[in-house]
Amino acid sequence: MQYQSLLCIHGRDNGARFAVISASIYFVLIFGFLLIGQTSVMLILAGLLSPLLVLTTYRRVRDAARPIWYSGLPLIPLSLFSMALAFGNSTLLSSVAFFFALAVNAFLAMLASKSKVSRYQNGYAGPAAVAKSHANRRRVEPTLDADGSTSYREESDTESERGNASDNQQDWESSVSIRSFSASLQGWAVWGKQHPKILLSVAGGLLAITLLSGLWSLVSSSEEETVALTTLAVEEPVLTSAREEAKIPDGFSVLLEGNILIMRWLGETRTPGEIWSLASAQGDRSCTNLRFNNGTDYRTILVEYMPDTAIEARFSPLDTQAIITDIARRGSVKLCGYDFSLKGSQSALARNAAFIPYL
Repeated sequence: MQYQSLLCIHGRDNGARFAVISASIYFVLIFGFLLIGQTSVMLILAGLLSPLLVLTTYRRVRDAARPIWYSGLPLIPLSLFSMALAFGNSTLLSSVAFFFALAVNAFLAMLASKSKVSRYQNGYAGPAAVAKSHANRRRVEPTLDADGSTSYREESDTESERGNASDNQQDWESSVSIRSFSASLQGWAVWGKQHPKILLSVAGGLLAITLLSGLWSLVSSSEEETVALTTLAVEEPVLTSAREEAKIPDGFSVLLEGNILIMRWLGETRTPGEIWSLASAQGDRSCTNLRFNNGTDYRTILVEYMPDTAIEARFSPLDTQAIITDIARRGSVKLCGYDFSLKGSQSALARNAAFIPYL
């Protein structure tokens, strides 16, 4: 592959060459992500690679005789994919952006060639094409001298090949090297002046996407800082990952921690600690029993104030089934001087699959 042809604006790319170049660009992005991780540097890397993608798309569009504005299509999935790598925390988001890019590039690669060029070099035809060198081959022919001895005359058969190669190369030779690159830049400048609306639309779209991604990054980072500060302020997490919760409409929650039932509600602001403990039989006597409106009582194992001003009451695993059944069927319940209505409790419990086996 002639590397100078990657920056050419006057040539043409067939579908296979366009597919290889575009795939290489995404491979470089993925490799950079694996190397440096999730960072805004991915946007810079995508910006450096985007001219190569635009130029090969432009050559592909010219080869397929399609509208020039098609050249800007691959920039949309490239921007989305690079922002997903830079700011997104979702593998699904990156995968969707990648498959979107795959679909756009496959569409452009499969466009039928309408060019009259009969021969491509590595999928490219244009001023940067370099004719392959031909090895010199000589033919030795025997001749009969006057004295009857045999001598040999060498004849080169490369002259005709050189003539053919020079004929094929003559049309392009004057535009090779630096002049070809400068002509490409001038051509892009002329095209930009002729199509200002397209240029502004593409630039504005990329700018809007970049700003939205930046705001998204700021919002997500501020949320992470808030969560971190909350975690530092609270010494113990209120709910662990092993807990299942059902929120009852009257302001309290029923939790399952394994097979242990916990009743939780917000209380007064006090120093965290025990309110009542069955092990020591000390504390607030109003917290010794959970009493339903039909007179059924269940003894508490431990009642304590939590760091977030909530009160949690734990019960024996032997009573878990009976307490959940009564919460679903009774009208009210009383504990620690608090009266709670159980209206709507059955539907609240049924919304969490962990409580369904107890209902």
